[in-house]
Amino acid sequence: MASFVTTDAGVQLPRGLGDLAMQPGIGGLASQLGLGVTKDPSESPAFYVALLNSRELLTRLVVSRFPDARSEASGDSADLVELFHIRSNDRARAVEIAIKRLRRKLSANADLRTSLVTLQVDARWPSLSADIANRAIALVSMFNREQRLSRARARRAFLESRVADALGELRSAEDSQRLFYERNRQWQSSPTLLVEERRARRQVETANDLYLTLRREFESARVDEVNTTPVITVVDEAVPPRRRQWPQRTLLLLTAALLGTVLGELLTHWARVNPQEAGTLRHTAARVRGEVGGLFRRRRGRRNATPRAEPPA
Repeated sequence: MASFVTTDAGVQLPRGLGDLAMQPGIGGLASQLGLGVTKDPSESPAFYVALLNSRELLTRLVVSRFPDARSEASGDSADLVELFHIRSNDRARAVEIAIKRLRRKLSANADLRTSLVTLQVDARWPSLSADIANRAIALVSMFNREQRLSRARARRAFLESRVADALGELRSAEDSQRLFYERNRQWQSSPTLLVEERRARRQVETANDLYLTLRREFESARVDEVNTTPVITVVDEAVPPRRRQWPQRTLLLLTAALLGTVLGELLTHWARVNPQEAGTLRHTAARVRGEVGGLFRRRRGRRNATPRAEPPA
């Protein structure tokens, strides 16, 4: 079993409820209930649970190479199609079957209060279950880096063009203001020119504020594009279990012995009450055993029989 924690601190709320949850006196109660405002839904624990069960991530898991527990050589590896003993000439079909089996063997859960995501994998070999869990978390981290890098690159490219446009608008507004001052040296004495001067100054201030805001966002996008800080933090890495969780052979043997004893008592009581039906049942069972045994003996004899030599022409 492996676990990791996300950067999200709660469940995303709609904007109106999110603003209400930030009010004094309500924010503490909302945080205790695991509710809050998130910037991105893809950072919530529920998203990571869905990601771990997605077809894309399961496909990457299936085609990944793992140490082959069937071989004693340390360098041998195999993918899950081979380790699950799937025999199919169609590679796509084999991968699809492996994905279905892996989905049944993989269990992911999230704690919304702590943002902790736990992953449990059931496999034939303990080392393989630990390797699958650790590889799944590595794929989640890789997906986060790819997604964040792609979004940061697109955001940086957009802001770069907007910064250039905003700079052009600022320079145009400043040129208009400069021309106004050059053409109207005594604008303080005219009410009309006072209004125009205020309008020109306001346009410059608005363009300047827009340019500075976009410039800060652009610099932030450039930092995000080269930021390699992981979005998730691994709490527990998966380790091979020392004892299998299932099947528990001792419990199965005790259960089978108990059921066998109870069924034996019931059959004995039924045979005493219904001797004729019991004799017929024993006779039928003996015939079935004889026919099945004869069928296997005939097949074994045909398999071991040597082919006859053809007579010479």
